[in-house]
Amino acid sequence: MSTPKPVEARAFNWRGALRRVLRSPLTTIFMIGAGILCGLHYPELSHAMGPAAHAYLNLLKMVVLPFLVSSVIFSITSMVQDPQSVRYLGKIALAVLAVSFISVMVSGTLATILQQGQIDDPQSRIQLGQFINSQGTVSTDLELTLAPSDADTKTVGPLSIFLNLVPNNVFSALASGEAIQVLLFCLLFGLAMGNVPRSSSTTFAGVLDAVYRSCIILTNWFIWALPFTTFILIADQTAKMGAEPLKLMGGFLLVMGLASAIAMATAFAIVSIRSGRSYWASVKAFQPLLMVAITTRSTVASLPWIINLLTERLRFSAVVVELLVPLQAALLRTGPIFLYTIGTIFIAQLYGRSLSIADLTLVGVVASLLALTTTGMSGIVILSQMSILCGYLKLPFEAAFALFVAVDAVTDTFMTLASVSTVAASTAAIAPHEGHKDSHPVPAASEAPVLSEARS
Repeated sequence: MSTPKPVEARAFNWRGALRRVLRSPLTTIFMIGAGILCGLHYPELSHAMGPAAHAYLNLLKMVVLPFLVSSVIFSITSMVQDPQSVRYLGKIALAVLAVSFISVMVSGTLATILQQGQIDDPQSRIQLGQFINSQGTVSTDLELTLAPSDADTKTVGPLSIFLNLVPNNVFSALASGEAIQVLLFCLLFGLAMGNVPRSSSTTFAGVLDAVYRSCIILTNWFIWALPFTTFILIADQTAKMGAEPLKLMGGFLLVMGLASAIAMATAFAIVSIRSGRSYWASVKAFQPLLMVAITTRSTVASLPWIINLLTERLRFSAVVVELLVPLQAALLRTGPIFLYTIGTIFIAQLYGRSLSIADLTLVGVVASLLALTTTGMSGIVILSQMSILCGYLKLPFEAAFALFVAVDAVTDTFMTLASVSTVAASTAAIAPHEGHKDSHPVPAASEAPVLSEARS
């Protein structure tokens, strides 16, 4: 009697193992630490690797606008056909008020308690003065920028800011990457398309579905190289900054880091509660999104990953998520609020200026309003608007600007992490959770457009 042959062991799933390693939070921390060390000790190598990482960033960003157009137009179209969808608008407004208030309170409290700008060591003050003097050209350039001509002054104001959001040519806005103008067009187009008979809009809905799915596939391809790109970019940025600015601005960066960490920890908790997952499982689910935020330092570029996190991984309603995420990315500006509040208090402490309760209230209100105008702006431009707040308090901003510019890469990273985490958490708090169901909460399956069925 022959003995039976042993069952062959299942082949090792190297793709799954590699995916788990690359998406581990420990891998992210390791790559960031290795990038800092490489930038400090091997600056020439770090600069040489930089172009490859920037090419990868372009790949990440190229899917943002088609993803935005397809998801927002479809979501608006579906929700127009749902009479109950208007309830989400009130929740978004409440989220903006709550996030702005909490962000100001957390950042202001940390900055006031930790006394980030108070430097008692005479040697540190000497080094600080020497660094500012060595960056004199930055201060001069800023002074010219902040002193516009009379003709330019006429265009400044809330009305002009709103008018600039309206594209006169949507194709030009798409070509130049004006995400907010494109978002406004998508909202209006989606409203109009929602009133078109389904018999006429079905074909276009299929096109949107194909574009959406293609963008999802592209983002899944690109995510494999994220850890290595993170390492290269951190190394390149560290080599450019050097260690001195980090030492001089250590207190400011500590407060920004703590505020961002609190925002992320709170976001993990909210998503954990709403999705029914453990806290650690929620942290692991966030990992690709956080890596994209660190790599791109752009909330807009992170939008596909926020949507992917909430719909594909955490099973929130795709229709609602695809509408809420772009809107809240434009309105929930946690990172800039942190920067304006902490930065202004830092400058006041640096120059020995005591801020009263009225001054701190003004800082909070103006920081919240200024933050709403920063969507799509780069880190330096966001930073320059702090001069408006400092002007109200009569604080010297021009000299301190050189310090903030020196650590802009780190500050911008903290801002992006805080903003994307807040958008994800707020969307999870508002959007219905589907669990493992295969349908959307908006129009019934028999009435929903083809795209809704395809994405389910």
